[in-house]
Amino acid sequence: MLENKFRRNLNLAVAPKRHLALGRSRQRLAKFTTSFALLVLLAVACGTPTLPCGTFTFTGTPHANHGITNQVNFNFNPATCGAACNCNQIVYIQMMRAINHDDGSFMQPFAEQANRMVTGDPDATQNGWAVDRLFGKVWGYYGRNDDGTFASSLTPGSNTTTAILRDQPGGWPVNTWFDAVSIPVCIDSGASCNNRLLGYEYWLFIVNPDGTTGDPFNEIGVTWMQTAFNKAVVEWNNDAPGLGKHSFPGMSPLP
Repeated sequence: MLENKFRRNLNLAVAPKRHLALGRSRQRLAKFTTSFALLVLLAVACGTPTLPCGTFTFTGTPHANHGITNQVNFNFNPATCGAACNCNQIVYIQMMRAINHDDGSFMQPFAEQANRMVTGDPDATQNGWAVDRLFGKVWGYYGRNDDGTFASSLTPGSNTTTAILRDQPGGWPVNTWFDAVSIPVCIDSGASCNNRLLGYEYWLFIVNPDGTTGDPFNEIGVTWMQTAFNKAVVEWNNDAPGLGKHSFPGMSPLP
């Protein structure tokens, strides 16, 4: 995330949300074979596109620290998915996964996030995902501070204003495939679509063998990502009580 007090490692106005702590993270990697990893990567391109209840706009550029600086915008228009709702607070939940092609392992930026990673699923597409939050934060919503406000990494939206997610992942080793899904959600208790998921925006980048980062790719998420997200939320909720975190409420896609 981009909250000021978590700036570290780079002297930037907007600093990376997560730099991979290799010493700790490698101890928590979920191992699987390289051929299995390739199946996961090939599966990304397969599936039926979801229907967002609005319009996504993605921008992203590589930076020098093995990652990208990116932004996801979402303009809510419930009519695009055959729904009707007025929501005054639209935020995001994000899940992420990183795969190390050198040893075929899943990676997460720190142990707490690795512990809530989906593993052991017979469907290769489902493994490696975890709800993406800064270490120790008690809310699972992207950019949400412990007091319920939002950091500069997240601008809440509504029917008339754009919901904006800002990210800057970095510090990953060479030969890393990093992908994420950003999911806008209504958290307005007075709205008929409260706790409804409004779309799925998939994006990825690759850190090349020479240490450069390729241009990011993005597309509307496909239906298997909905299932992966549900499983990542279950993992968050399983860990939340013991860590003093807030569990997610029941959520479902709109309409």
